[in-house]
Amino acid sequence: MRTRHLVLIALAALLAGMLVANQAKLRYWYTQWVLSDTPRPAGGSQALVPFTLPDLEGRSQSTEQWRGRILLINFWATWCPPCKEEIPLFMDFQERYGGRGLQIVGVALDERDAVADYRDGLLMNYPVLLADRQGLDLMKAYGNLAGVLPYSVVIDRQGRIRHRKMGAYRRQELEDVLAPLLQ
Repeated sequence: MRTRHLVLIALAALLAGMLVANQAKLRYWYTQWVLSDTPRPAGGSQALVPFTLPDLEGRSQSTEQWRGRILLINFWATWCPPCKEEIPLFMDFQERYGGRGLQIVGVALDERDAVADYRDGLLMNYPVLLADRQGLDLMKAYGNLAGVLPYSVVIDRQGRIRHRKMGAYRRQELEDVLAPLLQ
C-alpha cells in the first residue's frame, strides 16, 4: 500500500512538472504568435485568403469584389457582447473612410434571422456575410486558432495582412492601424 502511494505521488509530481513546462511553452506561443500583430507563416496566412459566402439575402459575395481596397474582415456573432460593442465603431469608420478605400466586411458566425434582425436594427452600413462551419475554418486560416470572437483582420490594398486582432477594437487602436494604409 505504501509503494502504491509513492507511485501515485511520483506520477502526480511528474504530471505537475509537465503542466508547468507546457504552461511556459503555451505562454510563449500565445505571446509570440497569437498576440503578435505581424503576419506569420504558421497558424495563419500572410495574405488575403479568398472566400465566397452568402449575404443575408442569399447572394454569393466574394472577396474578389473588394480587390484594391483596404479590407477589414470582422468575424462576429450576435450573442457576443464585445462583438456588438465594436460594430458601431466599424459603422463610423466605414462612413468616414469608405471613400478613401476602406471596406469593412462582417462575417457572422450565427443564425441568419438573428443576424438580419441585428443588422436591420442598427442599419449596418457594410456587408454582412453568413458563415457556418466554414467561418471557423476561415478564422483559422487567418490565424485565429483559438476560435475567439470578435476577431478582425486588416488587409492592405495589395492583399497583405497588416494587422490581426482578437477581441474588440478601441477607436484609437483602429485609427492607428488604418492611418498608414489610408494615405
